[in-house]
Amino acid sequence: MNLIRRSVLKHPSGLEVKTPLLIPSFSSKGFVFPLKQKSEKAGHTFFQTKIKLPKENNPTSGKISEVAKLIKNVSDTLTDSMLVSTYDIYYKHIPIPYENKTPDIIFLDSGGYEVGDAFDYSEIIRSDIKPNQWNLEKHTEVLETWPDYVPAVFVSYDCGFRGKSLAEQIKLAKGSLSAFKGKQLCTFLIKPISKTEKTFNKTLTEICNNITKLKSFDIIGITEKDLGNSVVQVMRNIAKFRLVLDANKINIPLHIFGSLDPLTTWLYYISGAELFDSLTWLRYGYSKGQAIYYRNHGIISFGINKKEDEIKAKTIEDNLHYIRELQLEMAGFAIDGNYGKIRFNSKLVKNKAYGLHRYLKRSF
Repeated sequence: MNLIRRSVLKHPSGLEVKTPLLIPSFSSKGFVFPLKQKSEKAGHTFFQTKIKLPKENNPTSGKISEVAKLIKNVSDTLTDSMLVSTYDIYYKHIPIPYENKTPDIIFLDSGGYEVGDAFDYSEIIRSDIKPNQWNLEKHTEVLETWPDYVPAVFVSYDCGFRGKSLAEQIKLAKGSLSAFKGKQLCTFLIKPISKTEKTFNKTLTEICNNITKLKSFDIIGITEKDLGNSVVQVMRNIAKFRLVLDANKINIPLHIFGSLDPLTTWLYYISGAELFDSLTWLRYGYSKGQAIYYRNHGIISFGINKKEDEIKAKTIEDNLHYIRELQLEMAGFAIDGNYGKIRFNSKLVKNKAYGLHRYLKRSF
């Protein structure tokens, strides 16, 4: 029972996307809109919508997010991958990602996170969400203007999909992504089939019943929160999903949205997932296998004389280096399975891996 693997996704451009892949993500949600908008926009190119957007019901339309500055600051270090949302591109919260320096592959999320009322676990302040109007047409408008020569992964539109049957979700995802097959890679983002489901069990049953229909996609995505309400439950559900795919000889990798901290990334990797992203790296400092309060990270790593902006900028840059090293470490582990080579939390990871295998042998 081997859950750990490395994959190579062949992009239509010829690029090889290798897993495990740790994807730094950016989102306007949870971040501020600077008051000095003109200076923030200088030197950037923004998406042009087909029609002029009314200000009514679009409170932040045209306002650039502080995340745009973060993207610019790390552009020299961000070389492998990144994730942004079509929502942020459409409403000009960030510049068009491919106008300047770009990583090898860009993931274009559907905007469901930005307009939804859910937050990932790393969010500290959960303010009321007043999103702009969003729908499949706006999402598709951004995808249609994306150049074929800029390698990307298009994520299926998922807003309002929670509660729909899996067969219907697959049908809608295929329909919305069909025009881009052969041009970009495509991810199907699965939502729970019940609006009240917390364990993913019902959804996993429907996945088993519709498993061959998933072959149309290059990647399958699920958010960490949708997979269960505890880490062990998420691990078990990832493993079950992976084993069902393997039993049907479907080698499509699993992408866990909302997970990119140094510890759960390892736990979900040993469970069978291969791609990971979240905003955690923008909010905390990565150090010795943990995500810690960034000011504490600043004191430990840079001393007490650094200014606030310097600490934030240096922490984010250091996190990118940490993510790259962690990705290499995970790829090496997939080759030899040597837990002793894991720099941090090796005993914990090994213990949880063995516990997961014991559970699967008993119940699956």
